[in-house]
Amino acid sequence: MELFTEAWAQAYCRKLNESEAYRKAASTWEGSLALAVRPDPKAGFPKGVAVVLDLWHGACRGAKAVEGEAAVNLADFVIEADLATWQEVLEGRLEPLSALMRGLLELKKGTIAALAPYAQAAQELVKVAREVA
Repeated sequence: MELFTEAWAQAYCRKLNESEAYRKAASTWEGSLALAVRPDPKAGFPKGVAVVLDLWHGACRGAKAVEGEAAVNLADFVIEADLATWQEVLEGRLEPLSALMRGLLELKKGTIAALAPYAQAAQELVKVAREVA
């Protein structure tokens, strides 16, 4: 399944709702998160793309793929990278927290301080995404 498409977003949301580990780790999380890909015409994303997840207390209430900068207006937190970096994260070759610290993943909206209490939930988000990718 092609990454960051509407079908991938829907499958990701379903998988999150099936994950007991995610439900427990994210039980206090409230808000939306976007995983954004920088514009890359060669990869088929001339304007960039993002998957916006509506997350609420360990459940995914909805997900959608959006083009361009729309994710910044739709999500509480936006994490952005180029497609190659996301592929490394989703294939398990790059840990998201270290990628954030090294600047490979960029927090475009929101703060590290606000995300820090949800580090375990973030790890579960990535584990589930790896099952979809």
